[in-house]
Amino acid sequence: MFGFFIQMFLLCAGAFLAGVLLTWLSLRSRTAASTPASAEGRLSIMEEPVALAPAIKANSRTMMFHTPDSPYYKRMKGDAFFHSPEDARRAGYTMWTPRPRVPAAS
Repeated sequence: MFGFFIQMFLLCAGAFLAGVLLTWLSLRSRTAASTPASAEGRLSIMEEPVALAPAIKANSRTMMFHTPDSPYYKRMKGDAFFHSPEDARRAGYTMWTPRPRVPAAS
């Protein structure tokens, strides 16, 4: 029984290592073909510019948008996204407003 376990372990480890090697080789050949021969002026992966994500979330059913200042911003999913409040207003959305507190009936 222990021999069967060792065989299965070696088979799985070999398949895993073969997959790692094939993935590494394919990525290595792709990056080598796409990069210039000289190392000067070349950006590393960490130095590449990153596009900014939209900061405004909007709900198309209520036609309201939420900025990061909104208390509901983190918990709302949003089905429309905008880069600025002006873009959202031009699209017909209104900014969130705090709900008025209704006094409890006594």
